[in-house]
Amino acid sequence: MSITQLSLQSVRNLAECNITPDARFNVIEGANASGKTSFLEAIYLISQVKSFRTHRINHIIQYNKPELQVVAKYQDHTQYTHVIGLSRNRSATKIHLNKETINLSSKLAALVPIQVITPESHRLLEDGPKFRRQFIDWGVFHVEHGFLQTWKDYHRILRQRNAALRQKQSKQQIQSWNQPLIEITKKFHQARVRYIQALTPIVESYTEQLIGKVVSLEYLPGWQKDQLFTDALEKSYQQDCQFRHTRVGPHRADLCMKSHGIAVQTGLSRGQQKLLVCALRLAQIQYLQHLSQQSCIILVDDLPAELDKAHRDRLMTLLDDTDAQVFVTTTDASLLNVNPQTSKKVFHVKHGEIKEVVY
Repeated sequence: MSITQLSLQSVRNLAECNITPDARFNVIEGANASGKTSFLEAIYLISQVKSFRTHRINHIIQYNKPELQVVAKYQDHTQYTHVIGLSRNRSATKIHLNKETINLSSKLAALVPIQVITPESHRLLEDGPKFRRQFIDWGVFHVEHGFLQTWKDYHRILRQRNAALRQKQSKQQIQSWNQPLIEITKKFHQARVRYIQALTPIVESYTEQLIGKVVSLEYLPGWQKDQLFTDALEKSYQQDCQFRHTRVGPHRADLCMKSHGIAVQTGLSRGQQKLLVCALRLAQIQYLQHLSQQSCIILVDDLPAELDKAHRDRLMTLLDDTDAQVFVTTTDASLLNVNPQTSKKVFHVKHGEIKEVVY
């Protein structure tokens, strides 16, 4: 599974280009602020129809240009080539898949699984549980058919119950949403638990290889683990009314990560945290490949940052072992030790112009 051709127009500071990436390894070299990360951002758009750098997609459109365009040819695991086209002006996004307009970005997300690792990826560990829930749900979405609908149903029912709480409706009216919420929570919770149980040994293996420590995962469901959700919801009723929103449920879940009983947020250095995030992403990729024979596209921005040579080489080896299509940015390609038996291309970015380096 790989992007076989990529055309960009009016994406940030990048000059218009048409490139043919390597099916395995692609090194994007250039000075800081040359456009390397913008190139990764354009690839990310193909799958997620959003940026990993900003919530304001208009900021990606080049200054004084009416719209951006990204077109990609993408070969899936059956060797079928899809044509993906995305355009964005100041008010709307248009998506085309094989010359047909599509309205659901989830179709692209399912077709083109993509993982991104950036210098800010430690937010997965240090920021709020929202990021860790997103991490879990990305994985479940790609391995469990129907999970997206479960996710949507849960949040729809949750919004309706919260609306009843905000409007100070009667206890009977508020609790009329309890049974639907309990039923959908069971499906939601079980899907997440299955995923974390399957992912944990893979994460432990990768963390031992990358940081020399085993990191264990514990899923916290969003209510006390010794309680049934039915009881937790009933017990929380008074606080729900006080705060006017539902205070227990999968929307409050978290993922606890520890090494030797110590939370990774305090027990690991910044460099180790970066490697832990890499291990988590690699584990998701391996599990997806195991279940569906699907591989990912992996985007790694500034891989050498905060890593010594030994850890850079180890990470490069593990990336190579995934058989995924990899795009790695760096200020100096010599810092990245790519297996000589692995096919690769190097692209140089200068003042927004992307050119393949021919040796």
